[in-house]
Amino acid sequence: MFRIDLLPAEYGDAIWLEYGQRQRINRLLIDCGTAAVYPRIRERILALPEGQRHFELLLVTHVDLDHIGGALPLLRESASLGASFGEIWFNGYMHLSPGGVVPAAGDDTLGPLQGEELSDLIVANGRQRWNALVRGGALLVPDTGPLPQLSLPGGMRLTVLSPRQEQLDALRPVWDAACRKAGLVPGVAAADDGSRLEEADAEQEGDDLLGDPDPEQLAARPYKADRARPNGSSIALLAEYGGRRALLTGDAFAEVLLASLARLAGNAGGRFAVDACKLSHHGSRGNTSSELVRALQCRNWLVSSNGKQFRHPDAEAMARVLRDGGGDIRLHFNYRSEFNEMWSSTALQRRYRYAASYPDSAAAGVQLDLSRRTRR
Repeated sequence: MFRIDLLPAEYGDAIWLEYGQRQRINRLLIDCGTAAVYPRIRERILALPEGQRHFELLLVTHVDLDHIGGALPLLRESASLGASFGEIWFNGYMHLSPGGVVPAAGDDTLGPLQGEELSDLIVANGRQRWNALVRGGALLVPDTGPLPQLSLPGGMRLTVLSPRQEQLDALRPVWDAACRKAGLVPGVAAADDGSRLEEADAEQEGDDLLGDPDPEQLAARPYKADRARPNGSSIALLAEYGGRRALLTGDAFAEVLLASLARLAGNAGGRFAVDACKLSHHGSRGNTSSELVRALQCRNWLVSSNGKQFRHPDAEAMARVLRDGGGDIRLHFNYRSEFNEMWSSTALQRRYRYAASYPDSAAAGVQLDLSRRTRR
């Protein structure tokens, strides 16, 4: 089995991934949404038998509140939950400088802020597990040579596609503010008020029209690449198991993903085949370029957002997927909202040869089993 669950994570990401055989299931957890999302994750963990609450990897892609908020209570309560982690991936302050590594035991200097909570919690859960793939260094795409890869127990292979050192360099001068907004500084509440660092998207461009949207017109709007520094620092992965591939992008920049995809073994320069792609930054117009969509042969496109805060997914991003995705695709939304309801149009689905899938309730999320063979 190879199953991706986009948990209902409000306007953030919380991805529960399972793979392996029915009698031996392996698990990953990628991001944990806001703090308000954590009770759902906790409930899901407690529903597992006590001996099966192990995750091969906990990945916190970057410092934004809607990815990191639920990871704090999870790591605080991991012992009482009986949850354990083979590796924990997160680029902390020390990783923003070239050559930076997790401090050795006995060295409590974790960053410019006294006691950045996530860093403290990762150390408490096992310093040796922190970015273990690169011996405590930064998880990033090197300028040359092979991309970092990890083979997990049970046969899952992960390849790091983002960030590059330049994205970590750019985050360094604003790290303090980013941590304060994400609630990583003890005594400072998370800024869950729609003013996340550099996150305010441009004003909507007249999308509130009667009738069906015009994907051709929307996709033709000028593409303005995301420049939010926390987003650029996102760890993005290609996950491969059992002949199936999933692109898990966090909030990564489209241009970084494109360059890394071009370096993958087996990429002959045409459309690179993946079975699923989680749209970066919740389907933001600045993170899904036509060039990125045309670089992929993908049947399943996943969107994680309830539309709160920034009205994601943006219509331009979805229009690019429809226009440039090659047809015979499926859109998977982990909420039904006023910002994605337009794509349920039967007329649009027929014209652009796609299907749109929504959960039955706001608490359901999306479950996609990639091990089920479907016709392309």
